[in-house]
Amino acid sequence: MPRHERIAAKEVVKLYDAVPPREIVQTILALFMMQELQPLRFKSDKAFRTQLVRRVRGLTDLNVGSWFDHQTSKTKRAYRELSPRAASVLGQWLAEAFGGAGLHLARLEQVEADKKQEEQRALHASLSQLT
Repeated sequence: MPRHERIAAKEVVKLYDAVPPREIVQTILALFMMQELQPLRFKSDKAFRTQLVRRVRGLTDLNVGSWFDHQTSKTKRAYRELSPRAASVLGQWLAEAFGGAGLHLARLEQVEADKKQEEQRALHASLSQLT
């Protein structure tokens, strides 16, 4: 197995051990909905997948390093980034596993928003005819 795939697989195991699956799935689906409903938010698919990996890895503190800064007397935190290849592999896995469901939810959300907007227009038209 190539090194970057092994690193990505280790990240999946870390997430499984530290974060409830429901929280992971909700985060992933929310990001897919964001991408579909706000397409200009992400520069490219690669950028979206990189952010997807960052948000999912950010659900656990296992990917955070911390140290005490004696000058400011504060504890500092820094997130450890994956290599670009490992992030790409993990992003691809997540997109393949959850992409269809995320896009379906985004479409359902858009239909619901359109329905609400149409109801608002009908209500506004009715109120304007009363006056």
